[in-house]
Amino acid sequence: MKLLLVEDELADAKFVKACLGRDKALTPEIVHAVCLSEALTHLEETDFDVVILDLHLPDASGEECVRKIKLTKPDVPIVVLSGEENEDYAIEILNQGVQDYLVKWHDDGKGILRSVRYGIERKRSELKLAHLAAFDSLTQIPNRNFFVDCLERAVSRAQRNGTMLALLFLDLDRFKGVNDTLGHHFGDKLLIAVSERISASVRDGDILARMGGDEFALLLEDRNGVAGAEATASKLIKVLADPYELEGRIVNITTSIGITVFPQDRGSPESLLKNADIAMYQAKSAGRNGFKFFTEKMQNRIVHQHRVAQEIRSGLENDEFFLAYQPQYRLSDNRLDGAEALIRWNHKNKLVMPDEFIGIAEESGQIIDVGYWVIEEAFRQSNAWCNTETAPPRIAINISPRQMHQPNFNRELQRLIAKYDVNPESIEIELTESCLIQDSNVVKDSLQMLKDFGFAIAIDDFGTGHSCLDYLRRFPIDILKIDRAFVKDIGVDDESTAICKAILSIADGLNKQTIGEGIENETQLEFLIQNGCQRGQGFMYSKAVVPSEFEALPVLEVSSGDRQYGARKKLG
Repeated sequence: MKLLLVEDELADAKFVKACLGRDKALTPEIVHAVCLSEALTHLEETDFDVVILDLHLPDASGEECVRKIKLTKPDVPIVVLSGEENEDYAIEILNQGVQDYLVKWHDDGKGILRSVRYGIERKRSELKLAHLAAFDSLTQIPNRNFFVDCLERAVSRAQRNGTMLALLFLDLDRFKGVNDTLGHHFGDKLLIAVSERISASVRDGDILARMGGDEFALLLEDRNGVAGAEATASKLIKVLADPYELEGRIVNITTSIGITVFPQDRGSPESLLKNADIAMYQAKSAGRNGFKFFTEKMQNRIVHQHRVAQEIRSGLENDEFFLAYQPQYRLSDNRLDGAEALIRWNHKNKLVMPDEFIGIAEESGQIIDVGYWVIEEAFRQSNAWCNTETAPPRIAINISPRQMHQPNFNRELQRLIAKYDVNPESIEIELTESCLIQDSNVVKDSLQMLKDFGFAIAIDDFGTGHSCLDYLRRFPIDILKIDRAFVKDIGVDDESTAICKAILSIADGLNKQTIGEGIENETQLEFLIQNGCQRGQGFMYSKAVVPSEFEALPVLEVSSGDRQYGARKKLG
């Protein structure tokens, strides 16, 4: 143990040395300083395990002694040895951050040894707690709290000096897939590797922090503003995309980066973090593995999304939503064969279509409540139509992947089936292709649960997403809906026509049913029939209408050679 004794009274210094010498196991190396300036010189040149400090020195006294030692060596424990027996004074000194306060000659100096040992342990504990409070336990880089403190000081410096700073917010793309497939232990290894790569790619003065999960932030000061931030982001995008070799496995992952620049993007440190976060999500929306700078337009969009999300919530509470039903027909004989339930929003006396609010509902999480409302309303209508001659044989309901993955989805479906006495065989569940590329085991289990209930499973807008024939083999899918984007170009665009024909051929080979969406003219209809499409819907038949209008749709026969087709046919 190396100990610095700061004491100008030689008798007192001799007494302390004698006390410390009583413990033969301790055998400290003691360096003696008689004034504060000498002590500070020793601290600058040498590392000590503890400082025993007298508060009355020739060149300083009291709090000044403690403050200057802490400024010089903030991590060294300090045990004060004073002639003052005033309790209030002792508390005042302890509040300056010293580890113990002893009165000279008290108890024959027996407490000095104990205080030295306890002082060292207390300082170690304080440093450990301080580290835990400021640094991420996994990656050992600063955490969010430390980063926000640094950002606040950096903003103040930039304001005083008229300089610029840039804040980069990084989020790993599809990191959840790594955790889900390889396990959280492997995910932790990847996070450590990512933090090491970022640290090795930036300057010593740049501050990198883990903000939580797979999110990181990087603070750049005096880095040539926008140009410097762009150069750093470009470098990180490339560096982080290189393969990682971890525990014998090769892993590829990319990152999306949002950037905000101060003072160009004015605001508090927290608002700058929000700016960078907004820009990061824009980078993800643009396709991931890239970066975006924050703009005022992004902020306005977020404000709009927040407002719409709030209005969706109040819209559900105030019964502003309703379902319209677009009839589906069996193309072989024109009989009504189903109806797709489509949500509409009567908001402030204006009809709002799904493409104006469903995306916001997805991002805000409101899609869960909206989705349950759609299911319940469709089940209620199915019950109301039960055994009427105008009823469609089945109702198709669109389900969000986010909703399907809710822990209580299975139980809630069972409750609604029982509440409305619905026959699941009269219901089709429509999912998008994007649902199938998520955690495949979870998706497979969820789809099998729906099949076990008795629902038919349809893939909506087939051909526009991540189409993969393997999905059709692995998952219990019954129906493929050909997207209207392809149907509308039948006979106009050779590629769209070929895609429609290929989908119908694949479906036939795999014994899947098909539905053509967006049928608007006879050319499209004839093509779909000739190539084996079983069902269809579109404006040629009818737009989506409310239940009372659905029930009143007139029969409209139109001649087409030897075949008749119409806007509606009653069952029978």
